[in-house]
Amino acid sequence: MSDEKISIIVPIYNVEMYLERCVNSILNQTYRNIEIILIDDGSSDKCPMMCDAYAKQDARINVIHKKNGGLSDARNAGLDIATGEYIAFVDSDDWIENDFIETLYRNAKTANADISIIGCTLVWDNGKRKMLSHDKGYYIFDKENAIRELLGQKKFSCMVCQKMYKNKIFNNLRFPIGKFYEDVAISLPTFLAAEKVVTSGKAGYNYYQRSDSIVNSKFDKRKLYFLDCCKDIITYSDLHDKKYDVEAHGFYLRALMMFVLILYQTPEGEASTLKYLEREIKQNKKYVWKSPYLELRKKVVLSLICIGFPKTILVKMWRRRIS
Repeated sequence: MSDEKISIIVPIYNVEMYLERCVNSILNQTYRNIEIILIDDGSSDKCPMMCDAYAKQDARINVIHKKNGGLSDARNAGLDIATGEYIAFVDSDDWIENDFIETLYRNAKTANADISIIGCTLVWDNGKRKMLSHDKGYYIFDKENAIRELLGQKKFSCMVCQKMYKNKIFNNLRFPIGKFYEDVAISLPTFLAAEKVVTSGKAGYNYYQRSDSIVNSKFDKRKLYFLDCCKDIITYSDLHDKKYDVEAHGFYLRALMMFVLILYQTPEGEASTLKYLEREIKQNKKYVWKSPYLELRKKVVLSLICIGFPKTILVKMWRRRIS
């Protein structure tokens, strides 16, 4: 098996508390032929100095200092200079297991896959850990079935950080700038550019759950860009004989439910948004029980939202993870 170069892109913004853990986990990879691209996205803390110190420590590190432009802009800056045959992304508050790159690369070469995926673990400050997927199997998918699995979200998520891509995937593709949930926006285009996808449930990526992260921060209407991405997927399916009709609508319903449950716990002020989301769920309710990818508890909650079940009870039910 050839020892090809792999570019690892790390966008960095004011994360001096976490940067050492992240970069050290990359430097300690068992796969050594890596190019580490640290993008200082206009940090105002010690991150710029830390990046430069790392570059002096290891010749494999390349540092870019740029004006703050957000996560997508930073990742794009890394893609513009990446020279590896494969591309991987690691967020600067997360960290990877020592064999993360080796496992992704070995699987990609064995399966001759354009995208290689590994398991991801959510990690909290209190020590709690949770696998994003409980399926620890090894699977090889062609393009069509890979897209179905992407929308089903059972074996892997939309996160780019649990994946490794052939460089060619990004030849004419970049992350949307200034948008939340950019991973969702780029998921379908990357899978359309791939002929084969391989996935292993082996846990390799540690996704740190910061209370001040974009995902965990309070509701912001800009987050509804997620729904635009879902609608784009539905449109793509409609244009291709509704090939992914059930999967695409199930993906949309899952996103709608997430936002509705967040708004149920948010003080008044987003009533019009909530009504819109509830209306969208009702208009797509025929897909609730059609989808084989929606877990029973999600189908129950979505059905109860459709009939106007009391909000406080629904939130309690969700928190207890009903089955």
